[in-house]
Amino acid sequence: MVLLALCAADLSRAYVFQASRPSEGGDPPSPQTKVASEWISSSGSCQGRCFELEEANLQDVDVIICGGFECSEDRCGEERNEDHACHCSDDCLERGDCCSNYKSTCKGESSWVQDECEEIQTPECPAGFIRPPLIMLSVDGFRASYLKKGRSVIPNLHKLRSCGTSSAYMRPVYPSKTFPNLYSLATGLYPESHGIVGNTMHDPVFNATFTLRGREKLNHRWWGGQPIWITAEKQGVKAASFFWPWVIPLERRILTILSWLHLPDDVRPYVYAVHSEQPDTFGHRLGPLSSELDNPLREIDNIIGHLMNGLKQMNLHRCVNVIIMGDHGMEEAHCDRMEFLSSYPLNIDEISLIPGSLGRIRPRDPKSATYDPAVVVSNLTTIFIGHGPFFKFQKMVPEFDNIELYNVMCDLLDLTPAPNNGTYGSLNDMLRNPRFSPTAPQEVTSPSPPLDPDAATATDDLGCSCDDENKVEETIVPFSPSDEVYSYNTSHLPFGRPAVLFHTHYSLLHHVEFISGYSRELRLPLWASYTLPAQLRRGQAYTSYTLPAQVRTGLPSYTLPAQRIKLLFRRLLNCVCEVDAKPVWGTLASSGVNAELGLAELSSAEHCVTIRHDSPVMWYAALLCLTSRGKKDSF
Repeated sequence: MVLLALCAADLSRAYVFQASRPSEGGDPPSPQTKVASEWISSSGSCQGRCFELEEANLQDVDVIICGGFECSEDRCGEERNEDHACHCSDDCLERGDCCSNYKSTCKGESSWVQDECEEIQTPECPAGFIRPPLIMLSVDGFRASYLKKGRSVIPNLHKLRSCGTSSAYMRPVYPSKTFPNLYSLATGLYPESHGIVGNTMHDPVFNATFTLRGREKLNHRWWGGQPIWITAEKQGVKAASFFWPWVIPLERRILTILSWLHLPDDVRPYVYAVHSEQPDTFGHRLGPLSSELDNPLREIDNIIGHLMNGLKQMNLHRCVNVIIMGDHGMEEAHCDRMEFLSSYPLNIDEISLIPGSLGRIRPRDPKSATYDPAVVVSNLTTIFIGHGPFFKFQKMVPEFDNIELYNVMCDLLDLTPAPNNGTYGSLNDMLRNPRFSPTAPQEVTSPSPPLDPDAATATDDLGCSCDDENKVEETIVPFSPSDEVYSYNTSHLPFGRPAVLFHTHYSLLHHVEFISGYSRELRLPLWASYTLPAQLRRGQAYTSYTLPAQVRTGLPSYTLPAQRIKLLFRRLLNCVCEVDAKPVWGTLASSGVNAELGLAELSSAEHCVTIRHDSPVMWYAALLCLTSRGKKDSF
C-alpha cells in the first residue's frame, strides 16, 4: 500500500493505491502482497492510519501517530511522546491532551456508558463557558432499524437514546442522498430551495458539473440558504466544522473537537459539526441486513464513546448538548431482483399514469404485494438522538422531517434562525425551555353580515328547475343565537373560526352540514368546515347526525337532470375515489337526497332524483370519497 501526498499552497490530497485483485483485471498478487479483506477492524490501533496530514508552516508533513487513540494499562504513566495522537502520561490532564479513556483506564473511574442515566436540570459548565456548546455528529447511511441492535452492539448509542431525547425515526428529504440531506439538516431547507439536489449534478446555466470529488463543489454559486455555522458566525458565535472523510480517522476528529473545547473562550468555538462516512460505506458493500455490519456499527459506537468519555473527563458532560443524526437510511438492492418494463406487456387496466413534472406510474391496487412503498420508505429513514441540559430527560418524540432540526439548533445556541422551510416551534416538545413559542396570527378581516336575501338575484340557473310553490325566501328559517345553533356551530368549528389573514369582504354561511366563509369578491368560499360523524360509512344511511328542528323542516326541493347527476358522480367518484366495479348503493337521505341511489341507476339517462336545495350532489359525492378514505386511512 502506497501513500501519495500532493502538496501545494491551497491543495492537500492523499491517495491510497492498493494492489488490484484478480477480479479487477490485474495480475494475481504475489505471495508477499496482502490483499485487503472486506473488513479490517482498526479500532484503537494504528493499522491503516499511521500517517495523517498535518499542516505546519504552510507545508504538509507526515506525522507518525502510532501511539493509538486509547489508553491501555501498558500505556498508563508512559513518557510523553509528542508523536502520539493522545497521551496517557501523568501530565496529560494538566495539558489537556489525554486520551478519552485515561481516567477510566488509568485512574479507576467509571466510563460514561457505565454510569446511570441522570437528569440534567440546568447546564453545569466550567468557568469560562458563556453558553453550552453544541456538538452535531452526523452518521452516513444509518438506517433507523440499526438502533434495534441494542446495547450488545451499540451500547453508547443505546444509553444516549435511553437517557436523552429521541424519535423512532427521522425522515430524510428527497432524494435520500448524502449531500442534499446534510445541507438540509444544516439549513432547514428542502433541496429545491438550497440547490444541492444530488451528490452529482450538472447545471446548464453554469455549464459545470457538481461532484463529491471535484473542486467545483467548493464554488459558492451552488450553495443556497444559510447553514447553522454561518448563522452562528453572523450572530457572533464561533463555529467549527470537521468534514474530512477517510484522510483523517474518526478518532482523530473526535480528539480534535475535544482539544478545541480546551481553547480560551475568546477563540473557542461553540458550534461543532463532524461527519462520519460510516456505516454507509460498509452498508453498501455488505448490505444493510448483513450480520457483518455489526462490526462497523460497533466502531461507530466506540467513536461516540470516545466523545462522551472525553466530555466527562473534561467535566463537560453536563454542559454540552449533543445531537447524533443520520442523513438517510438504506434499503437492499439486488441485481437479480431488477425488472425491465420492456419485458412485460403493459396492461393499462392495472396502472395509473400520473403526468407532469414528477410524472410516474403507480399501480391501481395500492395493496399489491409486489411493491409496498411504505416498507421501502421506512427503510430510508434515519436516526435522531439529542442529549444534554437543554433536551428533555428520557423523552420520545414523534417522527419528524429533518428540515425541522435547524430551528432546534438555533434554539440550543440562542440564535435567530434564517428563513427556512421548517415550522419554528414544531419540535418544542423535545426542549426543556424552548426559545420560541408560536402564536396564532392576528386576523385581518372579520366576517360581515350576509347580504339581504331579498336583494339577491340569480344569474345562472345551473340547469335546475324549481317548483313555484317552493320559493327559497318563503321557507328559509334564519339562524338564531340559540343554544341549539351554537352547539351546531361548535360541531363544525371545533377549533374556532378560521382566521382570514388578508383584506377582503366575506360572510359566514350556515349550511345544514357545514359552515363556509363566502368571499363576495371571488364569489367562492374561502374555506369550509365540517365534521364527519364516526357512524357514517360508505354504503350506510346518513341518519345518525341530528340537526336542529328549524333546519330539518321546511326545506324546498329542486330537481337536477339525470345527465347532470351522472356527470357529477363520474367526475368526483371516478377521479377522486377508487370505485368498486360492482354497483355501490347508498341511502342519500336526511343530509340532502331523499331517494335511494345506486351507481348502476346513475348510468341511466332516464333516471332523475330529487335533491334538497342546500346539499348538491357534488357535495355528497365528495362526502362519499372522504368517508371512504377515512375508513381506510383512519383520519
